[in-house]
Amino acid sequence: MFSCSAITAVIVVCFYFSTLMWDINGSDIRYAIDVGEYQVAMSLWGTVHPTGTPLYMMLGSPIVTVLDYVGVAPTAGASFFSLFWAVGSVILVVIILLEMAVGPVLASVTGVAIGLTKSMWMHASIAEVYSLWMFLLLLALYIALKLESGWSDKMGWLLALVTGLGCAHHRLFVPIVPVLVVWLWKQIPRGTSLLRWGLIALAIFAAGFLPYFDIVRRASNGSQWIYGDPNSWEGFWSIFWAKEASGLQGLPADIDELISAAYKFVHVINEEFLWPGILWATFGLPFAVVRPLHRKIWLFVATGIAYLLFSVCLPRTGLFDQISMIVVSSIFILSAVGIARICGRLQYLNTIAVVGILSVSCWFVVVNRPLVLDITRDPSGLQVISELTELKAPDSATIMSPWGRRHFALAYATQVDGLYPGWNVLHHAENWSEVLEEQVTVYTNTDSIYGFGPDWWTSTLGYQPYISSAGYRWIAISRDVLPMLVDNKDKIELGKNIYLQGWTFNESKAKLDIMLCWNSLVPVDVDYSTFVHLAAVEEIVIPDQLLASSDHYAPIENWRPTSSWQIEEVVCDSHMIPDVSRSDYRYIFAGMYRSTSDGEFNQLGKLAWVRDDNDWTLVRE
Repeated sequence: MFSCSAITAVIVVCFYFSTLMWDINGSDIRYAIDVGEYQVAMSLWGTVHPTGTPLYMMLGSPIVTVLDYVGVAPTAGASFFSLFWAVGSVILVVIILLEMAVGPVLASVTGVAIGLTKSMWMHASIAEVYSLWMFLLLLALYIALKLESGWSDKMGWLLALVTGLGCAHHRLFVPIVPVLVVWLWKQIPRGTSLLRWGLIALAIFAAGFLPYFDIVRRASNGSQWIYGDPNSWEGFWSIFWAKEASGLQGLPADIDELISAAYKFVHVINEEFLWPGILWATFGLPFAVVRPLHRKIWLFVATGIAYLLFSVCLPRTGLFDQISMIVVSSIFILSAVGIARICGRLQYLNTIAVVGILSVSCWFVVVNRPLVLDITRDPSGLQVISELTELKAPDSATIMSPWGRRHFALAYATQVDGLYPGWNVLHHAENWSEVLEEQVTVYTNTDSIYGFGPDWWTSTLGYQPYISSAGYRWIAISRDVLPMLVDNKDKIELGKNIYLQGWTFNESKAKLDIMLCWNSLVPVDVDYSTFVHLAAVEEIVIPDQLLASSDHYAPIENWRPTSSWQIEEVVCDSHMIPDVSRSDYRYIFAGMYRSTSDGEFNQLGKLAWVRDDNDWTLVRE
């Protein structure tokens, strides 16, 4: 048993390690929505969204801290923690197969195949809770198998503890509980022995929820990353019962939603099996459920049915991918049992069976590894952090970043890595009226316009704030007039009472940063677009003479359309042109225009600068 499990573990570890997430998450694919939160919270010994997954956090934070001490970044340490439980799950699959009389070689290669299915592989490579959930679920099933062979009070209490830990860790464990109760009902003691055993088992089950005290302890210790209010009774029970997600816990509203859920479940299962896995299950499964039918088979049949019903009856939870892990594993286990039966009668089929399941595993590697790498190697998180260098803010500043992958990346940079120690990253649900009373100015990324743009700020604050650029892709928001932070101040009319008030050009080998500050002396009833063009000639006549450009549909990447400008308000607009050499261009042109319905461009005006040695001179209006 040990050699089979060890070989299987080594094989899957090699594949998992090749796709491990090393850096802060940047993906917004459904598998990775919460990964950044776990990477930050585990590093800071914090708490996470309901239901808090207390066991994962309680065990994970010390591991991440120890690994950080020996040089493994917390982001990678969190992924290693998930990898550990995924490998443990694969080992349990092999042990279960051996318990069900499957030969050692077939058990090992089946364990590898299950470990390389998409969701199993994915959750072994990212900081997520479902590898631990899967481990506890398989451990409970294994203990149940052992109890079927012969009842033991102590083993039964161990099952109660694992069940309690599983339910406390993630409520997705709950559907297996009635399956275990019904399946073991004949083995459970009767009479006064049942009462004694049951009371102790209930207490041990409840002890599985003790990790919730760790959430309270972390909040009481003042961790930098606390979700909700675990220190109050109302806040604690809100987290425990996931009240903020109550809308996801209902039954299908109508038959259409039920059918849609069933279709989604079948689609996800198909993505997990792929066609080689479907062929394998189609061949092996029938032989597992024919006579003589061993009682152990029904445990996995019932498990698959229980989670099928859960996914269809509670579709708004959106846990189809996670549920597929146990359903697919159960089907593969049953298929291996069926194949083993045939091989027991026809010995020459053993080699064919092993080659067949190895072929399935190879196909999983070909298809699934690139999918996992798309998530774990997504550079968007690092790009978000690199954008902090563009933010023009004082040493002490508050950044509004909506809850999600961008927020987690910025929080990791400032709170875990300690970059820009005076900057404080807050999410959208803070009381921003109070924050602006204290901070005067806050900053946000231009991408937050999708859902948290100017209208959201006006609605949240109760007044229209002043908005201006704070660097490329960054916005400054204030209740007061914002200062114009530029190197050159001048008042040049562009046209129709719109003036350039100041400008700054920052040149480097890799890019050109331009800040242009505008204002208007009268209300503007037209929305103008802004542009910056680079050229080597003083007048662009043909397209080839345009070396590079930057256009904004509206100033500040659509945050401040000209029709929303207040009279004499200064609006600074930042443009960045990458991959341009200073030796290529000598002229910079900037201005505004508007496009007509027939595709024409009406230019409001254009200003030009010429380079003289290392200085730029404004040469004409």
